[in-house]
Amino acid sequence: MTSLFTFYLKGEIKSEQNFISFKVPNTILGLIPLGAQTEKFTISQIASTATNTRLSLKYLLLGILLVLWGFSGLTESFLLGLILLLLGINNVVNAFIINLVVTTTAGQQKIISFLIFDKQKANQAAEQINAMIAGRLDDTNTRQQTNRVIDANAQQTDRIIDAINSNK
Repeated sequence: MTSLFTFYLKGEIKSEQNFISFKVPNTILGLIPLGAQTEKFTISQIASTATNTRLSLKYLLLGILLVLWGFSGLTESFLLGLILLLLGINNVVNAFIINLVVTTTAGQQKIISFLIFDKQKANQAAEQINAMIAGRLDDTNTRQQTNRVIDANAQQTDRIIDAINSNK
């Protein structure tokens, strides 16, 4: 979700065979939907992922200020006070940010922001992408693949020798 008030706008992280695609909704002022940004990377282009939890002091202070104005404005104009109060609460919640940072092999960083309530989803996405990277590295590790072939050949040779010995 991009914010509490735009709960209907959700981003996506999808894995399709050897690709990871990201779709992040764009908004104006965090409230008005304006399209989406979509990117697709092959697993071989992704070097690492990380999650970063932080607090945006700017959003927190602005949110607190809006909440205070909202409470004081409720007596003069209930509607304006309520709107300021809701915007302030939205900013306070959005001040706590979880970022999923995907670093490509070229050094480019793709940062995807999550609400604090979606921290588990951000960590899960990072773990799944890291697992896909590890799987790709295992598949391209020639020494490891060669050792598997050698082990398989050694097992076949042992079976042949056992069969010859059992026939004697």
